This record gives sequence, structure tokens and C-alpha cells, in this order.
Amino acid sequence: MVKLKKKKKVEEPELDVSQSFENIKVLVKTNRAKEAIAYIYLVYNDLIRRKYKKPRLSHQTIREYAITCVNELNQKPESVYPFIKKIEDIIYGGVEPTNKELNFTIQLFGNLYSEITGKKLQAVSF
Repeated sequence: MVKLKKKKKVEEPELDVSQSFENIKVLVKTNRAKEAIAYIYLVYNDLIRRKYKKPRLSHQTIREYAITCVNELNQKPESVYPFIKKIEDIIYGGVEPTNKELNFTIQLFGNLYSEITGKKLQAVSF
């Protein structure tokens, strides 16, 4: 009788969002708030990719990816869609991100972060 070896799950290290938010602070301090908003979205993408192994495909818009996350990964639409709407408004809609806009986007991201990781996002404000 041959014994089959069990494959050990190789877990990716947890995403260090504190380092990501340090990068976001630098972007804001150097008057690159739009880039900071885009970076927050990239952090969200990394969370989804690491937790669910579901990367955004190159042909998907950020809205299509959000729909995929809601439909296939059972994320809450009331958390995902407002976040994506805010990202789209700032990146593509010409809305200039004020500190208020930035803080609101971080709050929306914090809700998603809690739902995805089960952990609370450390308070960050600008």
C-alpha cells in the first residue's frame, strides 16, 4: 500500500496594510491625492487576490471586478459598490479628492477590510 503525501497549504503572508497606508500618506503629503485613491484600490485588489485567489483580469474594469466579487465571492454589495463608485468618481470622473473625500474613501475601504479579514483597520485620517 502506497501512502500519499499530503500537500501542505502554502499561505501567503498577510498583506501589511500599515505599510500601504504609510505609502498613501506620502502620496497625500506630496499632493498626489488621486494616486493615493488609486493605491487604496490596489490594496483592495491585493486583499481579494490573497484571500480568495481571485485576481482582477486584465480585460475587467474595476466595476466588472466589483460585480465579480459580489456575485462569486459573496461580498456585500452595500460595502463594495459605494467604495467602487467613489474610486471611479475620483479616478475617472474628474472629482478632485479633498481630505474629506480621501477620509470617506478610507472609511469605505475600512468596512471592506473588516469584512474580508475579520480585523479592524487602524484609524487613519488626513
